Amino acid sequence: MNRIYYAERDTTIYEQYPERNTGIDQILELEKITSGSLNSSTGFIDSNTYNSRILIDFGSEVSALAQSITDGDVPTINNTNITSASIFLNLHASDASDLLQSYTIKAYPISESWDNGAGYTDDTPKSKVGSSWYNRSGDAVAQNVVTWNTNSAHSKNTSRGATNSTGGGTWITGSGYEASQSFQNQSPDIRINVTDIVKQWVDNDIDNNGFIIKRPYSDEISGNLGGSIKFFGRESHTIFVPRLEVCWDDQSTTLTTGITSDTYVPYFKNIKSEYRTSEIARFRVGVRPEFPIKSYATSSWYVTEDLLPVSSSYEIIDSVTNDVIIKDETNFINSTTKISNDSDGNFFSLRMDSFMPERYYKIKLTCRRAYDTQTYDDFYFKVVN
Repeated sequence: MNRIYYAERDTTIYEQYPERNTGIDQILELEKITSGSLNSSTGFIDSNTYNSRILIDFGSEVSALAQSITDGDVPTINNTNITSASIFLNLHASDASDLLQSYTIKAYPISESWDNGAGYTDDTPKSKVGSSWYNRSGDAVAQNVVTWNTNSAHSKNTSRGATNSTGGGTWITGSGYEASQSFQNQSPDIRINVTDIVKQWVDNDIDNNGFIIKRPYSDEISGNLGGSIKFFGRESHTIFVPRLEVCWDDQSTTLTTGITSDTYVPYFKNIKSEYRTSEIARFRVGVRPEFPIKSYATSSWYVTEDLLPVSSSYEIIDSVTNDVIIKDETNFINSTTKISNDSDGNFFSLRMDSFMPERYYKIKLTCRRAYDTQTYDDFYFKVVN
């Protein structure tokens, strides 16, 4: 089972422009400008190294998750048990340049509150109200700012800037407060397991001020190229906005023997053309042989109670962009998208508030047996408000 929660605010803080606010930019940027490299923004060779970091806050969405756990709609959060919920932070890259073949991205819980602000990167003059590299709130022009407490015990080092002596945000470190993802010649899309951090928020062990996304400090201050990764932000008004994906294995099976025909056709017994975001829909899946053996019968093959193979699973895909909204993990043994069965046949459930409304979605079924795997993806529905 999967539930999706969307970011409520996000921004990029730039070391090179330490008072600039970009709170309503459509793009979030993880950038490293290395000393001696050509700065594409200024057209000059930089003599210093500059980094950017990303702040993302899910705010009341975390409170809603906590309430769902209390109500029993979502299992307890735990990384060690597949029947408990694991949580992933997802960011979709819009562009990337000059990346190393291998690199790592870190996520930490922010230790202080911050204001999103209403600035754009291209504002002239630069917006200086809200969070920036130096400040977490206030107006730098009016000189009434609140700076990041970079001497705080919550900071990993007393100086957080790679070249500046102050600023860059503050965050909590240590066991249970750090998440990371390593990349090796692959898509720069982020999907970081942040289960331990979100558990701290849900249990009220730390204040929920959101995530800071950054490179490891050793990478930030090194002379190696870092390049730039641009991600779709909350203000992009696309399906690619930052999201938390809550996943757990809710498969239940009454029978373990699936259809034996070499070729077969799955179909949905109760799919509707539209679902409201307030609905929790249970999809019923039937299956019949593609070429049934001729015989006398008193009912149609279309009402057969054959089952899909027990290791079958589903994916939900945006029908226009082909972006995978709910992913069928490669390791299907631990997949959170397994298809269940009972005495009435196969089924799985979806919460429609996990999807952007006024869009069409496609269901992809993957049916696995020891000797073959078959996929089917000609099933569509729309989510509406």
